[in-house]
Amino acid sequence: MPDFSNPRAAYLQIADDLRQEVTAGRLKVGERLPARRQLAQRYGVAIETIRRALDELTHEGMISTQSTRGTYIIKAPGHAESPSELQQAISEVRRLAERLESLEARVKSLEDR
Repeated sequence: MPDFSNPRAAYLQIADDLRQEVTAGRLKVGERLPARRQLAQRYGVAIETIRRALDELTHEGMISTQSTRGTYIIKAPGHAESPSELQQAISEVRRLAERLESLEARVKSLEDR
């Protein structure tokens, strides 16, 4: 929970807490973050406050949101990755996501038979 007596904005305190969770290993690179609504309940704040915290982490390059898939941790705080390494990792995640979609479609097709 953010400390509302702290002059530092609540969204920045939440971003700090999420960074700390990654640093401590409670959240790992490649892991999906909980939905914004769940984070809002967890921290006792409005969804807009969570959006601002996630925007902060996105701007730092720590997380990435994929439309309809969720928000994922792509880099640990303080971990310097070259842009080419980051692009390779993003490409690999996209390739794996496409492969998973293909497999899911095949399973659905088999189930429909």
